[in-house]
Amino acid sequence: MKPKRVDEVVALIAQPEFQSWWAELQRARAELKRAQQRHEEMLSEASLTEFKAELLQKNAIDTLYRAGECEDAAATMMFEGTELENRSFRAVSDFEEQRFKVSEVWYRLGTAEKELDERREALALSKNKKTETELKAAEQAHRVAREEYDRETARKNQLWEEVERIWAKSAEANLLVAEQRVRAKRIRREAEALFALAEERKQHSGILRAEAEKASALCQTTETALRAVLDQAQRKFECSAGADFLYFRYREDQKLALCVSLIEDRDNYNVVLLPLSIHRVGRQRGVAFLEPSLETPPRESNFKLGEMR
Repeated sequence: MKPKRVDEVVALIAQPEFQSWWAELQRARAELKRAQQRHEEMLSEASLTEFKAELLQKNAIDTLYRAGECEDAAATMMFEGTELENRSFRAVSDFEEQRFKVSEVWYRLGTAEKELDERREALALSKNKKTETELKAAEQAHRVAREEYDRETARKNQLWEEVERIWAKSAEANLLVAEQRVRAKRIRREAEALFALAEERKQHSGILRAEAEKASALCQTTETALRAVLDQAQRKFECSAGADFLYFRYREDQKLALCVSLIEDRDNYNVVLLPLSIHRVGRQRGVAFLEPSLETPPRESNFKLGEMR
C-alpha cells in the first residue's frame, strides 16, 4: 500500500481509470448477485420438488397399504363365506332329516286321528266299558302324537330359519367380498398413479438439482471474476482490496489507514456508509470503528465523506 492523503484518494477516485474500474466492479457484483439469486431459486425449487416427491412416495406407500388392507378384508370375508356355505350344507341336511322325521310323525298323527274317530263312532253305537277304555287310549295316543308333531314341526321351522339366516349372511359376505376387491383394485390404481407421479417429480428434481449445480458453478465463476476485479485495484491503485473496502496507508499518521467504502450500509457500522465514502481506521480495530476523514477534499469533488451517526 502506498501512503496517501485524503485529497489524493479523492483525486484518485475522480480519475477515469478508477471510474472505469468502479463500473466494472459494479457489473461484476451485479452478475454475482444474479447468479446467487438464480442458484438460490433453483436450489429452493429443487428442494421443494424433492420434498413433494418424497411426500407423494409416502402417500403412495400408505395408499398401497390401504389396498392391501382391502384385499386382506376380502380374503377374510371370503373365508367366512366359505365357512358359512359349509354350515349351510350341514343346516340344510339337518333340515331335510328333520323334515322326514316330521313327515313320519305326521303319518302317525293321521293314524291316531283315524283311530280316535273310529273309537268315537264305536262308543256312539255301543256305549260300554270296553269302548270307553279304547276311546281313552285313542285320545291319549292322539294327544301324544299331536304333541310330538308340534314339537318336531317347531324344530323343523327353527332349522329352516337357521338355514335362511346362514344363507343371508353368506350372501352378505359374498357381496362385501366383491366390493372389497373392487375397492382394492381402485386404491391400487391410485397408488400406482401416485408412484408414477412421485417418480416424475424425482426426475424433475434431478434436473433442477443439476441446474442448481450449474448455477453454483456460475456463482463460483462470478466470485472469481469479482475477486479478479478487486485484485486489479491493488495493482492499479497501489492499495489493499478487501471485499467491501479499499485500504491506503495514511500519510499523515502511520498508526491509521484510509479506507474507501465499496458498499452502501446504513445499519451495520458505526457510521453511515455510502459508496466511495472515505474514512479513517486504526490498524488494530480496522473497519470495526470508522472515523470520518479530517482533511477537506477538493471542492469540485462530488464524493461524500462518511458521516458520524
